[in-house]
Amino acid sequence: MTVILSALCGKGVDEMNHKSMSVSIIMLVLSLLLFTASSFAWFALSDAAKVDPFIVEVNEYEADIVFQISKNGGAPQTLITQSEIAQFLANSVPSDYFDFVITVENLSSTQVTASIYFNDILSTTSDSNYDMRDVFLITDGLLSVNASTNPIPQNDPTAVTKYGQLLSNYRLSNLIDGSNDFMIIEEINLSIGQTVFIEFGLTYHETTEHMAYQGGILTIGGLYVVFDT
Repeated sequence: MTVILSALCGKGVDEMNHKSMSVSIIMLVLSLLLFTASSFAWFALSDAAKVDPFIVEVNEYEADIVFQISKNGGAPQTLITQSEIAQFLANSVPSDYFDFVITVENLSSTQVTASIYFNDILSTTSDSNYDMRDVFLITDGLLSVNASTNPIPQNDPTAVTKYGQLLSNYRLSNLIDGSNDFMIIEEINLSIGQTVFIEFGLTYHETTEHMAYQGGILTIGGLYVVFDT
């Protein structure tokens, strides 16, 4: 009898050990899955700005570049990805305006020149005859550099009326070059440690009424900062 009970007890202990080991293995697998999912999400978030950057530095010089944008007098936001810019500009209506502030600090060990421009400004509308770049304009045609205000050069000073609307000479379509780029500032000198503040606005022309512009999309491919010596 003692032998039988001992055998039964031993069998019960083995079953409990087996169940305990199975539970441990399941918990380990779940922990690994949770860790993998968390790691993937973290890396996805961390890499978002790397695969979708709005600010692009050209040439190897150390600098701190900050791009801020506000809408209709609201609080400025610091944006770093193309998708953030696209979302911020989306669903705009006539009379909406955006204020931009670009801050560039030279952190390199030498004096540099910087040329700054918006790359690949494009329009998407239901009717390709209508161009969102005709109805988005640089506010008052002015740009401020370290609080010094300057007019922006136009491609053509001739007044243009299109589809019954008098367009601004400072519309984006009259400021961009053949590559759809808009030069914000060209070859500004930055000494070691110097910071430059660039401010200007973008306005959706208040007289825009044609239905073809509704739902239209204006996109900016990136903010390019080209450094040289």
